[in-house]
Parts: sequence; C-alpha cells; structure tokens
Amino acid sequence: MENEGESRRLWQDRLVSNTENVNKLINETGLSPLVVQVCVNRGLGSTEEILNFLSPKLENLKDPYSIKDMDLAIDRMVLARQNQEKVRVFGDYDVDGTTAASLLALILKEFGFQFDVRQPDRFKDGYGLNVGAVENAFKEDVSLLITVDTGITSFDAAQKAKELGLDLIIIDHHQVDSVRGMPKALAVLDPQRPDCQSGLKELCGCGLAFYFARALRTRGKSENWWPGGKEPNLKQHLDLVVIATSADMVPLVGDNHILTRHGLSVLEVTQKPGVKALLEVSGLSKKNLSPSHLGFVLGPRINASGRMSHASLAFELLTTDDVIRASEIALEIEKLNRERAHVQDTIWEDVKLKVEEGIKQGRFLHAVVVGNANWHEGVIGIVASRVVETFQKPTVIISFRDEIGKGSVRSCFGKDVLLALRLSAKYLKSFGGHKYAAGLSIDKGQCDNFCEAFNQALSQIPEDLELKPLVIEGSCSVEELNFKTFRELESLGPFGPGNSEIIFRVKAMAASHQILKGKHIKFRLSSIDLDMKKYINAIWFHALDHEQEFSFLKNVKEWACIPELNRYGGFVTPTLRIKDFKKI
Repeated sequence: MENEGESRRLWQDRLVSNTENVNKLINETGLSPLVVQVCVNRGLGSTEEILNFLSPKLENLKDPYSIKDMDLAIDRMVLARQNQEKVRVFGDYDVDGTTAASLLALILKEFGFQFDVRQPDRFKDGYGLNVGAVENAFKEDVSLLITVDTGITSFDAAQKAKELGLDLIIIDHHQVDSVRGMPKALAVLDPQRPDCQSGLKELCGCGLAFYFARALRTRGKSENWWPGGKEPNLKQHLDLVVIATSADMVPLVGDNHILTRHGLSVLEVTQKPGVKALLEVSGLSKKNLSPSHLGFVLGPRINASGRMSHASLAFELLTTDDVIRASEIALEIEKLNRERAHVQDTIWEDVKLKVEEGIKQGRFLHAVVVGNANWHEGVIGIVASRVVETFQKPTVIISFRDEIGKGSVRSCFGKDVLLALRLSAKYLKSFGGHKYAAGLSIDKGQCDNFCEAFNQALSQIPEDLELKPLVIEGSCSVEELNFKTFRELESLGPFGPGNSEIIFRVKAMAASHQILKGKHIKFRLSSIDLDMKKYINAIWFHALDHEQEFSFLKNVKEWACIPELNRYGGFVTPTLRIKDFKKI
C-alpha cells in the first residue's frame, strides 16, 4: 500500500500475476494485455473462464435442483396444481421481496395455479411472516403458503402452520439462525443453510424465486402442462431479477454475473407496462442502464411504496398488463418517493443533532443508538445509512410507537452488526438480517441498556478495514488506452459488489479544463512524452470539493482512474473517470 504525494486514499496494487500465463492468455484470447491482466487478477485463469465471463450464457446457470429441498417443494407444487388448491405467496415489502412476489405471481398465472399474493404492512404487521398471517391464510382456505425473501426466522409462524396443517415452503436467502436453526416447514429453499451445497449463496430473494420458477418449469414440461411444447419464457422476467439483484447489493459474481448481464438486456426492451412506466418517471428510459441506476434510482422508488404507503402498490405496478393503470401507479409512486425524500431530510436534521450531542457526552464510542416516536419508520434505514456515512460508526435508528420500537441497523468498516445484536439480544424483543444491515424490535425501557450492550459488543468485534483502499489493477500509459481496450474492459461488467469497477494508475499531464454543473471538472489527459501528442478525455466528479488541490492542472501526476465509454449526448467517447491522484 502507498499513501504519497497528494493522494487522499490508500492505493493497493493487486499482486503481479504469472507473466508467462498472462502472455499465453493474450495469444489465446486475442484480448488487449490490460484486459487479460484484469481477468487474471480477478481469478479468471484460463481462456475458457475468460471467454465465459465476457460472454456469459444462461445455459451455464447452476441447476436449480442443486438447492436443498427443491425437489420437495416442486413435488408439492405439482400436487397443488393437480388438485387446484389455493396457494398463497407471501413476500417481503422491500424491492427484493416485491419483485420476487411479482415474479412468482406472473409465472404461477402462466403455469395454471390458483393463487393470491400478500405482503405485510410495514407499520401494522412488521417484518416477516407472523402467526396472524398464517391464521388468516388458513381461514381463507389456503392449503399451501410460500414465502419469498422472508421466512427463515419465522419460527412461531411456521409452528402455527404446522399445527393448522397448512403446508409451508420457505424461499429465502437470509442467514440461518446459528442457534435455533431453521423453522419447521415442508421445504426450506435457502442456499445459506449449512447443508445446501448449491454454491448459490449470493442470490437475492428474487434470484432465488427465479430458480424456483426454473425448476417448476422443468417439472411442468415433464408433466405435459403445455401441450405442443410451448412452455413459458422465463427470460422475460429477468428484468425483475436484475432490479432486485442490483438493489439488494449482492455480489455480481458467479450466477449473479450471468443474471445481471442478461437482465440488463431484457430490461432495456421490457414488455412489462409497469416497468416501462417506472423507467420513464425515473428518467432512465433512454439511458444505458447499469446496476447503479437500478440500485440508487429505481430501487428507492419501488421501496417508497412500502415505506410511505403499502408495498402492494409497487406489486400491482410490476404485474399489471394495463398501460394506463401502470402510468397512474408510476406517477403515484414518484409522488411517494418525493414525500419520502422530504420526510427523510427532516428526520436527518433531528437525528444529526442527537448524534452530535451523544458523541460529545461520550455515549457513542463504538456505535450510535438513537430513537424517537416522531420518526417515520419507513425511512429510518436510509437515515441510518446517512449517519454511518457522516459519523463513521455502526448505527441503530429506532422509531417508537406505544412503547415498542422498531429499529434499522447499519454497519460501518465491515463490523458484523448481526453478531453484535446476538451479543446484546437479551435487551431485544426480536432481530434479524445480514452481517452489514439488520432490523430489530425493542421495548422502549430497554433502549439505554441495549445501547450500552451494543457498544460493548462492537468494541470486541474487529473491523474488516478502517480505510477501504483503491485497488489498482495495473499501470498503463495514455497510449495503451485505445478504443478496443475500452470496449473489452466494458464487457467485463456489469460492475458492482464482488465485481468492482476497474481502476488503473495512469501517468499523464492534465490539459485544459472545463468546470461543469455540480462541482465536476472535465479535462484532458495527455502523454508525458510530448512527442506522442496523445490525448484522452477525463472527468472528475465533485472535484470542487478539493479546490485547494488544483495544482494538478499544472503538474504531471499519476492518476487512479476508471476507463469507461461515455455515451452522453448519443456519442460514444472513451473517458477516464478520476478517483484520485498523486505527484510523481
């Protein structure tokens, strides 16, 4: 690692790979040397692996029947279809749960099932499948209940289903409780369970629902559900899978890489009226879509439905075939999203004051824990993330109602907040989630005790890394960055968690610059060798936040930058997006 010159972050070079193997792969693949080096850096050590990654094929997806209990679940589904039993899909209220429920609704309709869909009310029902939801299903003559993106910690609800003779299939990707294990159900489809060897732990809930659909279609074909051989096209639903995969921030590796690449292509030509309408109101209908667009633009709008109203609104949007109704719902969701942003900003100002006061008093040495009855439960998770970003501490934000609080937990520096919750569980009513994000419920009177215990727990849990470095794939000159190389580097995407953007160190001089809106600067980088006269466009976002460092316009520098093809204005222009710089 280095930290020289003007650099504001650590630069970490990947280990130099076997030069002989790199040269061999360059000859075999015909790819640019820089591209092959990146592939080898990222564990792609053979020509076959590289070409499969560059051109991922749906046929290379893992077998859905490799997921533990899939055969049991599909057998029960076949019986339900034969007897025309009433099936109920129960999905979570976030993006992942809503898209998963939508996907299952669309395929169950195509597959000829009798079914309905329910999602909990965030404010009345709380998170997950509860006893009341099971009892309601039984009263309404449901004989098979399927959860998606929830259920793996619903022990009481599963027990109630068993008592009532209601069959339960759990489709969930969240972590299994290390102490209590799994709820008792007919089938538990969760790649996180210790006895599942599918290698699909990175799937989100909607991705897992897609594998369930694949397995069901395979069985349906053998059962002759579609005489004449015209089985339903599941690829058309990858638009929902890629939205969920991007919004849930799961690693874009393995099967997720395949699903995301194909999902983005499907999304660009989607035939779902609701998805089209949502892209339109989000300003994304004419953009070259990436996972970041979906995670940070589309995702919050789908979430706004469950945060500010009810998730059923977003579910209707994603499943309707009525163009006019889709447009109406999309506009309503856009309005809810603006309302969400306003409420969020108001709460943030209140939270910020409480956190600053608590830090001064020495109460938040290792974590922030604050609560209030006036904070909207639907946005506290977003506010918690903002606290983490601003104060660099794991954070719990709690919204109280009638002496009971519901909280959102966010990690910082890779701290395992789920472990910290387990260590302070005696002060909680319930909790669950991931290593880096979780939820809880708590009695108001236990808040101070929990704050102390949670801080104590986090003081004993190590950080992954205090300052995340810029991982540099290699060094190159301006001359090496030709259009062919840019094209090939782009084909290594989509980029996101697990497949990070490619950063090179480039030695170059900065030429004339132009200040853009939003504190950004556009300029050109030129060869150090003046005889070469080679230039390339560069852009540095939020550069004016570092105005004192503008000596870089006069001096030769070493730049950490991301090569990308800029398609702004309908033109395709090779551009370097600046992340950091150093004096040479």
